[in-house]
Amino acid sequence: MPRAAPTTSVSQNRVCVVTGATRGIGRATAIAFAKLGAQVVVVGRDSARMDEVRREANRAANADVCCIRADFASLASVRRAAGEIATRWPAIHVLINNAGINAGRRQVSADGFELTFAVNHLAPFLLTSLLVPALAAGAPSRIVNVTSVFAHVGLLDVSDIMFERRRYSSTRAYNQSKLATVMFTMELAERLASSGITANCVSPGLVATDLMREHWWFEPRWVRWLWSRWLLSPETAAERVVRVATSAALDGVTGKCFATALRPVSLPRRAGDAAVRRALWDLSAGLTNAEPVSAAPRATAPGDV
Repeated sequence: MPRAAPTTSVSQNRVCVVTGATRGIGRATAIAFAKLGAQVVVVGRDSARMDEVRREANRAANADVCCIRADFASLASVRRAAGEIATRWPAIHVLINNAGINAGRRQVSADGFELTFAVNHLAPFLLTSLLVPALAAGAPSRIVNVTSVFAHVGLLDVSDIMFERRRYSSTRAYNQSKLATVMFTMELAERLASSGITANCVSPGLVATDLMREHWWFEPRWVRWLWSRWLLSPETAAERVVRVATSAALDGVTGKCFATALRPVSLPRRAGDAAVRRALWDLSAGLTNAEPVSAAPRATAPGDV
């Protein structure tokens, strides 16, 4: 049997924040971290579901799991959650940006932004920017953003990112948001270079979650049954996320995308446009009123290589 990839102490007895942790990949990721001995911060909007995750983690590992409520459709809620996290855990070691939706029709967030873009990109953009000081305090630390294979077919129109002029399509909106995730990861990695914080993304594959729950065709039970039989389990996807967050083989590796293994996969071609990445960053910073993201280079300790 092949040997498992080595893990680093980034997960053991460290603080790991997981968003969208009450369903699917996020839930499985939070429980996997708990089994590794991490102090897990579950971020979600449904208090009852968060309690379920905490109980399940306790049954599996007698783990230290805490819950922070946040509605990613509201930037004010994201700010409150980030403030609570940073106050309670001044040093964070892993941030998993997993929360996401696929809205079946065009809707707007509490701030008036197209909902899929707001939840899948603007909310994690703001949360990450607010938690960078805590991640810097916990360095070496890792940010892992969950993207999708559909980022490769995404088209990002910075001039009409909210689909105010273009005809709305849930597929185009979702693909655009996942391309934005990759661009955000690449730009973040550059801005945090030499800080001790790495930023990578994971494209876990086609996973049997209820991401499509708002779509009418997903309602029949037989569709959900087939969905669960044909696609990867959330637990398999979570293994891929946790591996990127914990493997010693990725110490210092940043700005990459991973899938089934610890070998980087190709990034979407459109993500290679540095000018568009910067334009997306500037737009996102303006829409969220986020502080500039930077972290002082980490001092090299004796014995560091």
